[in-house]
Amino acid sequence: MREFLSPFPDNVIRASHWWVALSGGADSVALLYALHAFREEIDGPSVSAIHVNHGLHPDAKIWADLCQRHCDALNTPLRIHYAEVLPSGRGLEAAARDARYHAFESVLNEGDVLFSAHHADDMVETVMLRLFRGAGPRGLAGIPQQRSCGRGIIFRPFLEARGEALRDAVEKVELEYVTDPSNLEVEQDRNYLRHVVIPAVEARWPGYRNTVQRAAQLQAQVQRRLATLPLPVTQTALGEPALEVDREVDPELLAAQIHQWLSEMSESTPGQRRLVEFARQALTAQPDRLPELKWNGQCFRVWRQQIIAVSELVYDPWLPNTIVVGEALSGSWGELRWTAEEPGVTLCQGVSLKVLPSQSVSSLASPGRTRKSTQKWLQEMNIPPWWRSQLPVLYDNTGPVWILPSGPLEGIAAHNQHCNGRGLRPVWRPFSAL
Repeated sequence: MREFLSPFPDNVIRASHWWVALSGGADSVALLYALHAFREEIDGPSVSAIHVNHGLHPDAKIWADLCQRHCDALNTPLRIHYAEVLPSGRGLEAAARDARYHAFESVLNEGDVLFSAHHADDMVETVMLRLFRGAGPRGLAGIPQQRSCGRGIIFRPFLEARGEALRDAVEKVELEYVTDPSNLEVEQDRNYLRHVVIPAVEARWPGYRNTVQRAAQLQAQVQRRLATLPLPVTQTALGEPALEVDREVDPELLAAQIHQWLSEMSESTPGQRRLVEFARQALTAQPDRLPELKWNGQCFRVWRQQIIAVSELVYDPWLPNTIVVGEALSGSWGELRWTAEEPGVTLCQGVSLKVLPSQSVSSLASPGRTRKSTQKWLQEMNIPPWWRSQLPVLYDNTGPVWILPSGPLEGIAAHNQHCNGRGLRPVWRPFSAL
């Protein structure tokens, strides 16, 4: 089985420790024995295996016991991780995958490599599934041979090997393996593709595997080239991540930029059709419209030629009645810290200030400027509309002196006249980062 391994890059050879993702299936059993043989050839790093018990099948313990027997035969330590599969809107298969990769991340230390037994058939199935779901270049590039995972990396040395060849090799040397009966249930998309669609494709186009893999390689090249183009990223006045919208580009190019941007923040992205439609809306939206895209619990909203990653609003109507300048706070209403500044437009350390939400303040004025309605003032300060009722306004005994996060108000001059302590500026983040 050693012959099925692809060449190892230097960073894999020089790894601190090798881990094998061992399910007990034919592919992972082949990987365990192939890696054991290769390690002896090169006197490579020490090897351990990890088996994730999802608890979803009555034979799960039998599978774990089989993995233990294989590891005992090779004198390889095995860690069995009991995963809790939490339901999600993406289905049981995706939830189990999330739990599995969370387990992998938990065992990897800096410099470790986790070997996964994904093979050529898995690659083809993945590309075809993503094609049917409207994926862009990143998705159509298929399964990467190497990627980061927690503090280590995942490496897949079987991507050029056929699944059938691996199974034949395991059976030839009479190694026991398990077959998950759920893999035969064609109600699942991947199984339907594997057992219904692909046999028909193979009957018509016997060389389809090489063709699909070649197409995936081309898409990977496109994705690498896109990744080298600078994204026009910025942030709002409240620190929310944002992408600048150039109204001169076409929807397809903007959709590619959105896809790349979202890929840097999340493992999954919407399909190409949704991205192109959202890009079209972003390019044509009137100033009073706020097109939005909701995906995986996140919201991306268009405002003033920016696509903004709208973070979860954590404003709490029971925010503290007072704060003390210089005392850091953290709670459901946000995080507040302080920075030391030279004397000037600052707040006095140790002074207690009253806190009111901006929705309860009818008008505001910056130092030396005309008083305006709070909504008008916040609009001119480039505060997105969804935040304009929720910003904390700080008061001393003379009136409003500061609004978070924008800055000082007209009462700051009187406040500073009575300041004998060190001057501090507040830094507030009203949301949890994406």
